[in-house]
Amino acid sequence: MKSALQVLFSLALGFFLIWFIYKDLTEEDKSNMLNSVKGANYWWLLASMFVAVLSHVFRAYRWKYPLEALNIHINLPNRFAAVMIGYLANLAFPRLGEVTRCAVLARYQKQPFEKLFGTVIAERVVDAVILLLLILLAVVMQFSILKEFLFDAFGPMGEKVQTFVVLGGIGVFGIAAFVVGLRFISRSTHPFALKFRDKIGGLVDGFATIKNMNGQVQFYMHTFFIWGCYVLMFVLSFQSFPETADVPFGGMLASFVLGGLSIVAVQGGLGAYPLAIMLILSIYGVSENVGYAFGWIVWSIQTLMIVLLGFISMLVMPLLNANSNLAADESS
Repeated sequence: MKSALQVLFSLALGFFLIWFIYKDLTEEDKSNMLNSVKGANYWWLLASMFVAVLSHVFRAYRWKYPLEALNIHINLPNRFAAVMIGYLANLAFPRLGEVTRCAVLARYQKQPFEKLFGTVIAERVVDAVILLLLILLAVVMQFSILKEFLFDAFGPMGEKVQTFVVLGGIGVFGIAAFVVGLRFISRSTHPFALKFRDKIGGLVDGFATIKNMNGQVQFYMHTFFIWGCYVLMFVLSFQSFPETADVPFGGMLASFVLGGLSIVAVQGGLGAYPLAIMLILSIYGVSENVGYAFGWIVWSIQTLMIVLLGFISMLVMPLLNANSNLAADESS
């Protein structure tokens, strides 16, 4: 029920953002947006889609290194299919993708879910660090242009002192409760505590692979490839509109960062992604109509790619593992 309410709220927010923009559009605005969509160079968008697929291939390949550190050997087609199914799941439920991609491999490859999930959490920590660095780079490169936008977004810090005090109190209480609960679980012989410790042990083993695995150079090299593809696919998308082709790289990077954060804030970025792109591009002199149309096209192309590959992966996954499942049935 909680997950369903989160999804409904997120989708409702997305549709509200669509309505909020659409209600103020004049017939001329709608005509200009339609002309922008018709006039886009879709070859650049197809190239962007190809690079996006390549980034997912690199992500699936990178997963090999932490898995092999746990003596788990899964071939690339299975890993890629699991990654795409995970992305598809993220469109339906927030943050479900990481769980789903591990669950399908645990089912078809007969591997412990906890260890698989631990490796994914470790990957996400590395990716979060890269994202923070990109945010910092975007702010540094375009601070003179973005400072007014940032100041409007965050406001005077003095007005938020009271909020920080409240959040700090909640944080201290939460940490205290966590420490007490952890001490209880670590010492208890209750079946729930024993099972919980076993599950956490699997997660820790998976997470520790980043530090202990062989091929660390290759792991971080593929991390660079993944994020390089993310940025490149966005740069290629900008070439599809004459009005966006001249936006400086720092502006493209700022759009990429804010667009990515909007996907986290609203389910799948519905409504929020085009709005975020429009807001950034308007700072660089791109009209709101063009910026909004551009954001919708980029979001639609990438979402369509995830849906197609995700559903194909769901169909292919049983075929990839037909022989292993047959062997398991015969042995039983």
